Amino acid sequence: MNDCKHLKDVETTKQNPKIETRHLSRGGKLFVWSARRWLIAGQRKEKLETVLGRTYQLANCPEAASLLDEIMSLIAIGAYRPVAIRCLTCPILSADEWALISVLRKLHLKESEQARMIIDDLMRGALVTSLLRAAGIYADCLSQAGSPILSAGFLHVVDSNTKH
Repeated sequence: MNDCKHLKDVETTKQNPKIETRHLSRGGKLFVWSARRWLIAGQRKEKLETVLGRTYQLANCPEAASLLDEIMSLIAIGAYRPVAIRCLTCPILSADEWALISVLRKLHLKESEQARMIIDDLMRGALVTSLLRAAGIYADCLSQAGSPILSAGFLHVVDSNTKH
């Protein structure tokens, strides 16, 4: 039984689909867990090397821990509105978490202008360039370690000859 308080508040709409963490690629799950754990570490005044270091060592990309810290710090400083990061156990992504995963995926695919358009909903200005640089290196690091941030597993190609 999941005790996440967000579950009862999640409304599925066309603009805000209910996206479950279980449908994410390994890299997507790692990012979401890390972003959520980063927030908790900050609240508890824990050392990030201790909190995230081992996880990224096991994922074969130890340098990604400091990149995750940079990404989240830039968002915390530069966001022009509150950014919703859910609790560690929540099985549903917030719209902002989904946007951040989408940015990472676009950067992995070398679609930086599309990534910039997505991040525009969260932050603007000079820090966006720094965020996209760090996020691009982070996405490449995960990809090289065998954990790319791919599209969610619930997306699939529909044959146009098949009736819906």
